Amino acid sequence: MNADRAPQLKAGVAGFLNGMQTLFLLAALAFNFNGSDPISIQRETAKFDEFGDVCCGEEKARLDNFAVALQNVPEARGFIVFYGGRRQSYPFCHSSRKRLPRRGEAQARAERLKPYLLHGWSTLDPRRVVVIDGGYRETWSAELWIMPKGGTAPKPTPTVRIENMRFRRGKVRKGDYHCEV
Repeated sequence: MNADRAPQLKAGVAGFLNGMQTLFLLAALAFNFNGSDPISIQRETAKFDEFGDVCCGEEKARLDNFAVALQNVPEARGFIVFYGGRRQSYPFCHSSRKRLPRRGEAQARAERLKPYLLHGWSTLDPRRVVVIDGGYRETWSAELWIMPKGGTAPKPTPTVRIENMRFRRGKVRKGDYHCEV
């Protein structure tokens, strides 16, 4: 072996070992030391789904998908942000006829969402699902969000100010907003 190459070889071996130490450190950071799965890189709250005036069957299918997603990430929380609308479909979900809402109608529609999740998915902890009144938009809608552990709750994004809302007269009958499938 050439004596001139010995320092280069020694530096190369030292660099290799330093690289291996860095690699080991990165691998250790990527895994919990209790032997569980890698730490989730996702730290941002993400919108899972959004829907408006849909029929009960479609609404329940979307909520079922949401529940499955929440079960797949046990430390995450689910948020349902709903918005009242200036107009809504009447009397059916696919009706082209629109009408003014009554005061409290958006809340009555949203009140069926969380109970469906909890009764349909008995393993889902009620403290993991939060319902937020997001204000008003052009039409009634709901957003489904998943917040990982350490994330921040979603912020509502209303597009219609309460001063610009008009309502029909009459009382809201909560039974009118019960889905039966």
